[in-house]
Amino acid sequence: MLIKNIDDQTIALAGLYQCCQAVSDIAWNGEYNEGNFLPLINSILEMNSANLTDIYLDINEMKPGLEYLRKQMIGDIFTRSSETRRYIVSLRLLANNLMKNSEIIILMQKLLKELKDDGDNLDTDQKTNRLSEIYQQTLSKFEPRIIVNGDNTHLTNPLQASRIRTALFAGVRATLLWQQLGGTKWKLVVFKSSFSKSIDKYLEITKS
Repeated sequence: MLIKNIDDQTIALAGLYQCCQAVSDIAWNGEYNEGNFLPLINSILEMNSANLTDIYLDINEMKPGLEYLRKQMIGDIFTRSSETRRYIVSLRLLANNLMKNSEIIILMQKLLKELKDDGDNLDTDQKTNRLSEIYQQTLSKFEPRIIVNGDNTHLTNPLQASRIRTALFAGVRATLLWQQLGGTKWKLVVFKSSFSKSIDKYLEITKS
């Protein structure tokens, strides 16, 4: 029973790591890949779903997150990012604070429904800007705020800043999904080999 949902938990973790990688890539280098970003946006808009296909669209879109998860979880100590670990701790705290505040949850649900209703008329950047605004109206209300390190050129660019907030928003979503599926820190340690096999299985599926 303890290893139930390992495959689903792996996808949730891949979503989390894809978010963290997106934050760092944008913040430090201004690197942005719309294809890798679309499942992150969709995961927020499908906040009430637990169906992984509905949430992340397609396993192929999660390849960057799966690769980064494997590197951080299985790789040697020199490949692991202290920045990513810090983001994950901060996102976990933010997710826990959110779940304790019903007022913010209700506001978030209302704003996300409005965005989803408008979704067909908006392009990716427009959705990103709207999600960034929702992040500021809801998750930014909690202290301490997540501190993002990077190149000031990218951090002060309005669109890049919106992309960073949206990736953090998706990181909160992935954290909540991971917990909903029964994921815990100790399970990552105890069942590390099972998670490794699950990652490799999904990466094999995503090979072109």
